[in-house]
Amino acid sequence: MAAAAIPLAACAPRYHVAAGAPAAKVRLLTSTDDNTTFTVLDPARCPETPHVVILAGTGQQLAALGPPQKLDIGGDSPEPPAHTRERWLAAGKRLYIAAVSASSQDGTKYRCAAGVSFVPLAGAEYQLRYWREADAKACSILVTRLGTPARSDAPAEADPTQRAFRALKPAYLCDSL
Repeated sequence: MAAAAIPLAACAPRYHVAAGAPAAKVRLLTSTDDNTTFTVLDPARCPETPHVVILAGTGQQLAALGPPQKLDIGGDSPEPPAHTRERWLAAGKRLYIAAVSASSQDGTKYRCAAGVSFVPLAGAEYQLRYWREADAKACSILVTRLGTPARSDAPAEADPTQRAFRALKPAYLCDSL
């Protein structure tokens, strides 16, 4: 089902930030109980299919990705723990993140995918929220900056560097560049 869009967690490499590299924290949220996979796409191979690495997953994807990390991101998650993951992101360069989930209604399978790119600031905290309608016919994604090292008490705001892209297939990223 989602394998055509995003590799299975057990088969794809996992995203990591090199030790000592500038980094930001992100809280990944999903509104659904169904499997949701968050991936990072590297457009360096465009116009060929971008390289895809697994950032996080929920639902049945969780077991393949190991135990959840707790990075002490400020504030509370508006979603339950099963819908929330915290990860490190490389800072200072544009990252392309896709979220994909699937649903089955009356024997028909649906996939919904949303993509967003943004430039994380070193030391900043973000929330990336993926919303999906119950029938998986519509979804969206939003990046909110929760705070920066210079202004940890700043109000949360939509990240001004974010840009949406179609994410049902990794190749769509190349089409958006």
